[in-house]
Amino acid sequence: MMRSPFRFVVTICFVSIYLVQNGSSQNVVDVKVQNLFKMQHGLGWPHTLRVAQGNEALLKLDRILENQNSCDITTPSGLSFNVNTPPNSRYSKWTDGCGVRVRNVSMNDEGRWRLTANGSNKLTGWTELFVEESKTSYTASPISLQDGQTEARIELTTLENSYCLVKKPFAESSLVPGHCSVTLDRTTRAIQGVWNVQLGLPGQIAELELQRQITVETERLDVGYVTDKNEDKMHLYCNILHTSKNITFCRFQKSSQSIGYNVVDGLSDGRHSYYGEGFSKKQCGITIEKPTAVDYGTWRCSVGVQMWVGTTIRSQPPMQALISVAPNTRSSRITRELQNSELEDIRTIFVQENMTFTIMCRANVSLSYCWFQHPNGTQYTPGRLESNDQLFWYTGENLQVGDCGISFSHVTSDDAGKWTCHMGPREQLGVEIIDSVLLRVTGPLAANKKEVGSHIGGSVTLFCHTANGNRPLDYCRFLSPNFVGIRLDQTVTESSAIFNRYYFTPNRSLNYGDCSLTINPVHEDDFGEWTCAALISEEILEARDLITVYASVVSAPRFTAGIIGMSVGVVGLLVVLAGVLWYRRYRPKFPWRRAPAPSSVDNFSMNTRTSNAGSVESDKSN
Repeated sequence: MMRSPFRFVVTICFVSIYLVQNGSSQNVVDVKVQNLFKMQHGLGWPHTLRVAQGNEALLKLDRILENQNSCDITTPSGLSFNVNTPPNSRYSKWTDGCGVRVRNVSMNDEGRWRLTANGSNKLTGWTELFVEESKTSYTASPISLQDGQTEARIELTTLENSYCLVKKPFAESSLVPGHCSVTLDRTTRAIQGVWNVQLGLPGQIAELELQRQITVETERLDVGYVTDKNEDKMHLYCNILHTSKNITFCRFQKSSQSIGYNVVDGLSDGRHSYYGEGFSKKQCGITIEKPTAVDYGTWRCSVGVQMWVGTTIRSQPPMQALISVAPNTRSSRITRELQNSELEDIRTIFVQENMTFTIMCRANVSLSYCWFQHPNGTQYTPGRLESNDQLFWYTGENLQVGDCGISFSHVTSDDAGKWTCHMGPREQLGVEIIDSVLLRVTGPLAANKKEVGSHIGGSVTLFCHTANGNRPLDYCRFLSPNFVGIRLDQTVTESSAIFNRYYFTPNRSLNYGDCSLTINPVHEDDFGEWTCAALISEEILEARDLITVYASVVSAPRFTAGIIGMSVGVVGLLVVLAGVLWYRRYRPKFPWRRAPAPSSVDNFSMNTRTSNAGSVESDKSN
């Protein structure tokens, strides 16, 4: 409890002194007193003293009396004693003059202490003693601050103190006079942690040491879903935490659907209604009654916000996030995405040299970060575009909706190759989501594949597309290996094919920069180098690229005949070899023919082999 050290009003007054002589009043003299409180206080030192329980009080007269022979003490309770003969060990003489040491001060010692020195004359003074409750510990709840807050004042204690020494994590200590509070220019997460504080408290010598836990919270969306099997409902929520912004609207949309739901408290369409404790509590949610398989999957929540800017309220960009709702766990879904992505063909983008280019990847979950790896191994983490001379920057709606994109100011041939984007899910620790993109640095028109394989009787598609995105074409043409020129567009279909086998590939259009030819069936004269050419709208020069069609396998009739012929030949060869071996082992010996001498047979056989070998070498030389 805090007490005022002053109990008297300082004032100026006049005291009348009557001089009495021979029993009759002669004169009256007015003496001007500047400070009545000081006059009443006498000579006690200190004038007022605050002492915590258990500590000691040191009291004395502020001057020493000559020829002093005694010092009398009168306590607030009325106990009087000579300081040289105290009543117990709590009291003892202090200083050479008239002073007393009071040990183990308690609440009973509070009040006015009178000291009187006797000697050649007499001096009297008193000290007003205030006893404080002893503070040996101090506990308080953690202090929560908002990230990015400016001029934030942090009240570290509610105690009365003379000073405090504040030791912040990873920072120099600071000595604060008076009440213990700190004002920060701007709060960041670097200041969070345990702050050590040492307080100088009135009435006690030892400092009080305490710790305060500082947490810095970042404004964010808390998203997720809850299923209620008893009532057959599913609740999706998208609440803003640690913000001073106000919600203006709440919207949910299934990623696979084109329309969304405007969710307002108290409004329902029979299946969809608001979920949460209201916009005032910064909560945005939707309840889906009797959910079906269609309701599972990825949802996008969008929260409209506004805030005070100066003296006006202004709308801010909506806050958005993705919510993955599925019966299985999110980690299994991510693993399945990774497996599926490995099976899919790698995407290819075409960029003209020295042009700006963008690589975009997307995830079905909200992201905390994303980064890209160049074909040469260099890593790029995109950031916000802040200057015109910036080499690269982030592209996309935001990480909360799963967009991971990077744009570069210009491209060179060294940038061509396989780029890899790595995405870190916001609510999932572990392996990053990975996607790959093939970058090709080309001219204005580029072949999707420079080489395509087919076989006679099969089909093949030759596809060229504009670089740097979709740009309309004025016309599209192809030149065959036999120098036959073919012009076509999406009106040339399979039913109206040129030469009954050349037509424009379905589901493609010149308006989107597609120049595509499908050949069905493929003839032998289609193998070779083709040229695709087109005039891009608002361009002067025609753009072109080359595509090679090669025979990937032997045509089916020839392949079958070859297999049959090979099989017959192998069987016949096996029969001949078996006959020769049988003859050599079991040939009959005829009695009317004499067998030649062994030496003659050996020489004949050797000469025959040598003669044949010589003729073969001769043939080779010729």
